[in-house]
Amino acid sequence: MAPYTRRQALLLCGAAAVLSACAADERPQPPPATAPLPGRLFADTAAGLAVADLAGGTVRATYPGTVAEPRWARLYQLHDGHLRTYQAGNGTLLDDLPTSALQVKAVSADLAALGPPPGPRTRTTITVAGAGPQRTLHLDGNIEPEAFSTDGSAMYVLDRLPPQAPDRYRVRVYDLDNGTMGALLTRDKRQIPPGREEEMHGQGRQAVLDPGQNILYTLYTHQDAHLHTRDLAAGKDLSPGAHAFVHVLHLDQRWAYCLDLPAPFGLGPPEAHALAVDGTRLYVFDASTGRVVSASTQDLTITRSGLLAKLLSPAPASSPVRDPDAGGPGEAFAAAGGGRLFMAAGNRLLAADGATLAPQAAWDLPGQTRGLAYLEGELLAGAGEQVLRLEPGTGARLGAITLPGLRALRHAERTAG
Repeated sequence: MAPYTRRQALLLCGAAAVLSACAADERPQPPPATAPLPGRLFADTAAGLAVADLAGGTVRATYPGTVAEPRWARLYQLHDGHLRTYQAGNGTLLDDLPTSALQVKAVSADLAALGPPPGPRTRTTITVAGAGPQRTLHLDGNIEPEAFSTDGSAMYVLDRLPPQAPDRYRVRVYDLDNGTMGALLTRDKRQIPPGREEEMHGQGRQAVLDPGQNILYTLYTHQDAHLHTRDLAAGKDLSPGAHAFVHVLHLDQRWAYCLDLPAPFGLGPPEAHALAVDGTRLYVFDASTGRVVSASTQDLTITRSGLLAKLLSPAPASSPVRDPDAGGPGEAFAAAGGGRLFMAAGNRLLAADGATLAPQAAWDLPGQTRGLAYLEGELLAGAGEQVLRLEPGTGARLGAITLPGLRALRHAERTAG
């Protein structure tokens, strides 16, 4: 739980068209700026989680110390000794509870798990607030809540081992109805025998929820000592040698599966890896090597791989949009939609065919990348302290929203207007 090559087909051109792609003999002009369709975006900033209106290009509210639930319907803010719950769409305050907890650990549309910061301990106190009366759980072990089931009956946790000096962990499920902790099921819904639960030695890089299937995909890297449940159950005692994989957790059916990623995934910096999901396809991108793979979300097997190393090369130093302070690949981001896969690292934005992974285009961003989000007919790219509105097919700039202290574009969605 964490090759195909071709020449870059599109070149950056036109100082006025900052992100307009052009072919060797064709230089199309970017379309004029257009009013965006109604929508909103959520972004981490130095001041907190900012909610901005796409149509107006203005920040509607900023929430310090706030965690959004995976479907972006609720925001949970732990601030000044209170847990406040807001409706994400309009900022309506839904609940305000006093609490002595130090961190929000996991949230859903109805529940929030609060607890202590990570550290050595043999017993963990977790407060579950939200629907129904507030509950305090005293759990044996070093427990970190991770997610809730859709119906609120299960809380998925990381059980860190050994609890006083953890160097690995396993994913378990706590039944909130009967108050018991147990193992997850296998993908074919079989019980895992005692002692056969898989233990991870690496770190979680990124989690993405597929709300349609209620499946949480978590990318893990540096997993060289990891053994899967399926290997343990088969009596294998040797590490499969995977350095990264995607942990697939069905939040409603309580089963988990690990999709191994081939080398060199997991060998480079964790922050250079990014995950994206689009319907039946799951993508993992490694900016440190230029590698990308796609996998079927139906049978959880890798179907294609590609190499984008040439497209990661920066533009010439004379380019008016080159960021001279952008170092190596840095943190990577990915988004998918409209039959395309978009990847960004450093100040480069890449586009590939979503089905074949064939490279299609590369553009420079006017600043260090800060996240990607795909909306129908529009690509949003965080760059420096702006979120750029881009035409997905050409990379042409349609507009921008300024967000001082921007750290990461987290989510974007259409609204009714």
